[in-house]
Amino acid sequence: MSTRRRLSARFACVVWAFALIGGCTGDEKIFDTEIVIQSVPASGAEVQINGQVYGVTPRTVRGLPPGPVLIDLTLEGYKRTYDTYEVPVQGAGSFTLMMPRLVGEVSIESTPSSASVYLEDGTPLGVTPLRNVQLPEGTHKIELRKDRYEPLTATLEVRADYKYTKPYKLEPRQSRIEVFSTPSSAFIYLNNRIQKEKTPARLPVTPGTYTVAVYAKGYIMAEQVITVEPASDANVSLSMKEGAVPPGMVLIPGGEFTMGMDEKSPDERPKRTLLVEAFYIDKYEVSNAQYKEVFPSHDVKKGQEDYPVTGLTWEQATEYAKLAGKRLPTEIEWEKAARGADGREYPWGNLWDPTLANINHGKPGNKLMPLGEFLGGASPYGCLDMSGNVYEWTSSWYSAYPGNTDIVKEYGQVYRVLRGGSYLKGPFEARSTARHYDLMANEREDYGLRCATDVAADSEGNAVK
Repeated sequence: MSTRRRLSARFACVVWAFALIGGCTGDEKIFDTEIVIQSVPASGAEVQINGQVYGVTPRTVRGLPPGPVLIDLTLEGYKRTYDTYEVPVQGAGSFTLMMPRLVGEVSIESTPSSASVYLEDGTPLGVTPLRNVQLPEGTHKIELRKDRYEPLTATLEVRADYKYTKPYKLEPRQSRIEVFSTPSSAFIYLNNRIQKEKTPARLPVTPGTYTVAVYAKGYIMAEQVITVEPASDANVSLSMKEGAVPPGMVLIPGGEFTMGMDEKSPDERPKRTLLVEAFYIDKYEVSNAQYKEVFPSHDVKKGQEDYPVTGLTWEQATEYAKLAGKRLPTEIEWEKAARGADGREYPWGNLWDPTLANINHGKPGNKLMPLGEFLGGASPYGCLDMSGNVYEWTSSWYSAYPGNTDIVKEYGQVYRVLRGGSYLKGPFEARSTARHYDLMANEREDYGLRCATDVAADSEGNAVK
């Protein structure tokens, strides 16, 4: 072999000795060594020996010179791991490195709570709310399960040494209300909204509380309040009595009642006894859905169909009542419907109860609520929300009561009376005797209405009930 070729061979062996790969030909010694490098719990880790890449685990490396070498493993999702290995003088050896997983901490919440959480492979993680669950870095699919709710699948992106909270909302499985009536073929109302079906019928609904009513011509509307659980069927069977009460209204019987109050606001004086003829009045305030039926251009926000219509002037309220075949109640009629015949201060009695009306309790952010939420606040005749929620226009002028000698410039035929207080006002305005007034062209976010109508009389002049 020429001198030049021997020098080239020696140079190649030097490169081999430092790079720890391949072999050399010539006069240099070839090492008869072999090691198998493995990683657990996962294979596929990149192998570096003394800084030189050797592929991925499991990896067999031959021809390394005896002595210590630094083995360095890297794998996505795992902590970089390295250690020193003593290559034997000859023969085969094995070297296994344990690679810890990179983990992050996730807290999982659900509405409602107590949902079971599983990984995609079926591994249970626990029940919500879960706090600081350690998961390997990477993408994970989880599933939340709860009886009577639709299962929810979600993706979690977990990063090492990072903590975060993921909230989820479970959708209840569809429920149903089965409605029966005597007589049958009656119109069905859910929360004061007429349905397409007639009795008997099976209506799909979301879980919640419903006022279910049935009505047939020549009969008095019957109703019942029920709570429907998720993925459940609720049965309602109602029997109607013969009568001529219009749907959605209640009969206020004729007779005497006490109007006004001497101890409160001056415009409520004097307290006196009045004789009132029978009339009908809406059980609920007029809703957005009802108002839109008469005025299709009325804009209703999604989910607020069963909220009282608001922002009405007296003229708008009067026009709606007229087109609906009704009228605004007089101030006297409104107070009797709210107060009953026993002179009570609130629709439910003489003691104020903040849980029975939607009014402002001095805290900011009080909001309008759907019709009929405060069942315990019903008047003696079953009218709801006559205390709070929205002010209700009446047909009456704001004038002094007979016997009131106060001289007040607002009295006369300038302002119309509104009753019942609102969600923006306090308990004083929510009393059954409290009077509020405004110009007929004025509108406000808490101005609404409820309608009244006359009771028909038979041939002898008696009220038809």
